[in-house]
Amino acid sequence: MLLMSECCATPQDVILLACSGGSNVGQISNEAAKSLDQLGQGRMYCAIGIGAGIESFIETVRQADACVAIDGCNVACLKKALENAGLTPDVYLVVTDYGIEKGHHFEITREQIAEVADAAVKALAECAKGAEG
Repeated sequence: MLLMSECCATPQDVILLACSGGSNVGQISNEAAKSLDQLGQGRMYCAIGIGAGIESFIETVRQADACVAIDGCNVACLKKALENAGLTPDVYLVVTDYGIEKGHHFEITREQIAEVADAAVKALAECAKGAEG
């Protein structure tokens, strides 16, 4: 996996938000965000708190240097929760965009998790490059 520190200047405060839905792609989203957090690539934060409209949660995301949002599918629950809170992620990914078919099961692989996590790192690096220019 490509780490942010290997490809660009990393924002000091990256918030990671993930779908944790009741399907394989929701769980891949969640596991990818957890992996990024464990690797020091950001800080996983409570997406349901955003959806619930808890102002302190919304403000934390608003004040972050960058926000990465990973939805499981094109229903886009996380993106809609962010929009309802007046927030726009700097990086937005959808697990099913990577050829992973949604199913109401929890059979996921390390490779699927790594693919999504790596895509998040690469997208954030591009975002950082754009901010510098």
